[in-house]
This record gives sequence, structure tokens and C-alpha cells, in this order.
Amino acid sequence: MTNINKTKDIVNDYFKYDKLRNYLDTLDNVKIITFHNINIHIYYNTKSNDNIDYNYINKILIRAYIITQYIQKTFNIHLILSPLKKKFNHIYFSKKNCNSGLTYLYLNTYQPIVNIYIIRKEEFGKVIIHEIIHHITLIHSSFKISNINKLKKHFNISHKANIDPNETIVEFCATVFHLYQISLESNIDFYKLFKDELKYSLYKTQLLLKKQKEMHNGIWYEESHIYCYIIFKTIIMYNLCEFLKIYTYPYNDDVITDFIINHSDFLKSLSISINPTNIRPANSLCFMIHSDS
Repeated sequence: MTNINKTKDIVNDYFKYDKLRNYLDTLDNVKIITFHNINIHIYYNTKSNDNIDYNYINKILIRAYIITQYIQKTFNIHLILSPLKKKFNHIYFSKKNCNSGLTYLYLNTYQPIVNIYIIRKEEFGKVIIHEIIHHITLIHSSFKISNINKLKKHFNISHKANIDPNETIVEFCATVFHLYQISLESNIDFYKLFKDELKYSLYKTQLLLKKQKEMHNGIWYEESHIYCYIIFKTIIMYNLCEFLKIYTYPYNDDVITDFIINHSDFLKSLSISINPTNIRPANSLCFMIHSDS
């Protein structure tokens, strides 16, 4: 039996977000759907249960199992479908306005049960995939402090800023997998979907770089990994063919660090004045256009 209060405590402790806390206070029930090694716990208010799209949730479960069938673990996905949006914030970038999920990793220790927590309705399908990929040992890894500092120096990022380039790789893989599944299910050309996402990523990157210029001395500061989720991922997407030549499983963080730095010059000449999509508003901080498909 799911302990609703325990889930609320874990989420509140991590995000420390009053608007989210208020939403969690309205949730009084949970529905569990099991599909092979995935248990999805859907938290809801008894009076508004009809607003949940179970058909879409079942679609996401099938997609997720394509990955989890090769991972010898049970996945408990705690789904909190809050209406809170990821938006540009005039103050700073933090978990409150940038992040949608979390999972716990136990390095060097096998844990047969994985817990994943999703806090927004927005993008939840893709975020589930992202969090699952963190548990693929051939993809999830870490960057040496020396390489993180190298990236911070090149991109003028504060030494106090919280960035994790591993999130770039995980988000890139989640993006490609998510687009591939949409392509298969809807018979839409994958290349077209990828180009749409690249245009959107370039636009979001330009907006973030504009924000960086507004920061003190142009030094980027954040508490959310947004530079990795969007800007570093965009560099990889823009230079995809070259990236595929150097990528290995598991990846070499020295090689990835040099690749991101050496392929970043095009950022200086970005000039996109119009939001390339009507799916996301200009102030959205969603990482993808099609992440709700």
C-alpha cells in the first residue's frame, strides 16, 4: 500500500516549493497501475479524478517498459500531475521553475527497487523516460570535477553554480528515444521531429544566453542544471553527426567535455527572433516541443 504522506514528504523535502506543497495538500488518494516491472502510482484528489488521461499514461507505461525490460529492477513511478509550469524566472533558475522529477541512485550498491517522483503534468511522459535512463549503467555516469570546471570556465559559468553535464547525456538520450517512439506510433518522419526539436532548442538556448548577458558580469548562475539540459544538449543536437562519431558506451567524459567546448562557436551567431512553435509559449522552460505527445 502506497504511503501518500511519505511521498509528499519526500517531494516537499527535495523541491521546497510552496506552490507544489499547496497542490500536494489537495491529494487524498492514489491509483496504482502495474505493467511488468513498473508500478505507476497516480496521486489525485478524489473529486477531480476524471481529469486524468489514463490512455496516455498506459501509452507511457508501454514506452517505459521498452527500456525497463532490460533492467533487473522494479520501478515505482510516483506521478503527481500538478498544473505547475516550467517558466523563465526573472530572478534565477532553480528546481522550482526548471525541474520535474527526481530519482535516487545507489552507487556501487544493487537496489532491486527504484523510486521515481514526477511533480508536473507538463512533460511527464518524457521526464519518466529521462529518470529511467539514469538507471542504465551504460549511459548514466559522471563527469570529473576538472571537466566540470573546464566547462564552467569556457562558458563563463559561476564556480558556485550547480551543473551536472551527465544530465546533458541523459536528456539527449531521452529526447531521441521519445521522438523515436512518437515516430513509430504516429508514422511521422523522425528526421522532421528531430529538426523541429532542434529549432526549438536553438531558440531556448538563445533566450538563456540572453539571460546570461543580463547576469552580473555575464557570469551564469543557477541551481537546476538548465545549462546542461538545454544549451549543452543543443550543442550535441546541432552537431549530431560529429557527436555520433565520438560517443561510446559508457561515455568518456574527457571526450564529451572537449566536444561540447570545441563545437560551441555557433552559439555566438544565434539569431532567432520568433518562437518556432505554437505548442510552447515563448517563456516556457520545457526542454522539448513534443514531450507531451
